[in-house]
Amino acid sequence: MTDLPLAHLGETLYHAGYTEPRLRLFWGAAASEALLRNNAAPAIHHCNRMLADKTSTVAERATACAALLFHFHRTLPVTEARALLRESFDTAAEAGLITVTDDEVAAPFALAPYDLPVGVPRGFRPGDENLYLVADHGTLTTPDVLDGEFVLGLGGAGRTLVSITPRDRVGVAADIGTGCGIQALLLARHCDRVIATDISHRALRLAELSAGLNAVTTIEFRHGSLLEPLSDTVDLLVSNPPFVITPRSTDTTFEYRDGGMTGDSLVRELFSRIPAHLTPGGRSVCLGNWEAASAKDDGPETWVSDDDTSVFVIEREALDPIAYAETWIRDGGIVRASAAWNDAVAAWLDDFATRAVDEIVFGYVFMNRSDNDVSTIGSEDSAAGDEAPTTDHIVSGAADGVFKSRVRVTSAPANNPYGLADFLTTIVAIRSWLAAAGPEEIAATAFTRSPDLVEHRHFVPGQPDPSSITLEQGIGFGQVFDLDTALAGFVSVADGTLTLRQTAGALAQLLEVDSTALEDQLVAQVRALAAAGALLPDNGPGDS
Repeated sequence: MTDLPLAHLGETLYHAGYTEPRLRLFWGAAASEALLRNNAAPAIHHCNRMLADKTSTVAERATACAALLFHFHRTLPVTEARALLRESFDTAAEAGLITVTDDEVAAPFALAPYDLPVGVPRGFRPGDENLYLVADHGTLTTPDVLDGEFVLGLGGAGRTLVSITPRDRVGVAADIGTGCGIQALLLARHCDRVIATDISHRALRLAELSAGLNAVTTIEFRHGSLLEPLSDTVDLLVSNPPFVITPRSTDTTFEYRDGGMTGDSLVRELFSRIPAHLTPGGRSVCLGNWEAASAKDDGPETWVSDDDTSVFVIEREALDPIAYAETWIRDGGIVRASAAWNDAVAAWLDDFATRAVDEIVFGYVFMNRSDNDVSTIGSEDSAAGDEAPTTDHIVSGAADGVFKSRVRVTSAPANNPYGLADFLTTIVAIRSWLAAAGPEEIAATAFTRSPDLVEHRHFVPGQPDPSSITLEQGIGFGQVFDLDTALAGFVSVADGTLTLRQTAGALAQLLEVDSTALEDQLVAQVRALAAAGALLPDNGPGDS
């Protein structure tokens, strides 16, 4: 239940200028860039200068005080804290968000502003483009090794999940492993009811404080491991689970990131159980790490045995065991080259060696439980362009149109003015259509090229014909595709006027090749470009 005085505290901080855009303006671009590198010193220095400067305005002093107290874990004189929080001072103390001694105030938790990205619903009330998140102070402000019960604020993985979660209106949603509560808070903007679970009582308490600060009343917090507290079926399930693969022999474990199981067992168990918790037509969006070995080629798409659930996996990054160990040992605050560092590296490498792990993959896992009225995810062809090949297969005995698919796309996201989730929703819809579309249907379909495409032709000096032709996306993941002359010709005239078969016939005459063979070639090539969102089927998903 929302604590209305806490909501008033959130409004007080908002009016004090404690928001991400205002902070970037306050201490400037260089200090903001330093914060991204986990260097808080320049921003702290600027705040201290503002407080020492007698000519600073009331607004500048308020912004500096809020940042020092809640973001950078610095103490304030009681007089400054009271001037900042005003009538919400006692509320903050009662909630445990500040501690008060005779002459100083400290904030035991980080209370960080978050500016909502494109695609997340807003406009419900003034200032709701901003959220406040309660978590533990981390390595930004302390050189110490973190405590095992540490509650993480919004990190890179959390921001990624925010960006890829669909934001259409649904009835019931679930956030599994809610942590500081960011995913649940955003789900509450487009879902009638949200269930948030976590194994950490501490995390649930801080997430409830976050809900109170943001006047959110539709989240039910449940204690328990992963899906155990979820007795309901839901329309949308999201999870940024504790997916970090940590050797059981090390003491470097954290509830927010380490699942307490060997290897990638936690995400395997979670992903395999999700379909039972989805309504017909229900979807899930999850992040995860999983191990890969040269002796086998499987991924999360093979772990889900439910014949009525499609699984689409996008592999975004792959690290070798040494790089992976470095990343997460450093994340825990262990000093490089110390005895603890060396011991932890040895433990990680020995653990991976027992399972012959070659690389550890980070990626997105989308699931869709089939419904007569809802298409499912799937694809028969690679959409990765110059990336690694796709692994796709039809599930034997599965419901019509259900596929298990995996692609590796490691290029950085391009410009997505409506949000990356909007692009991915389109991709899912196209792949759903492709899952059931045979060669004849594709040949009889008219396609339109996506308006964001740019074609590049590369010439050897003095030669009349290009040595290579590439197609680059301006949205999505900015993928680049190699084209041959026929496919380039098809893309150039793909405006929805002619079917693939009609275009193949015209190109065959122009190129003086067999029309049937060219049609077969284009069906496979166009299927791959459509699966990546470069070509849009006019009589397929989204056609009006």
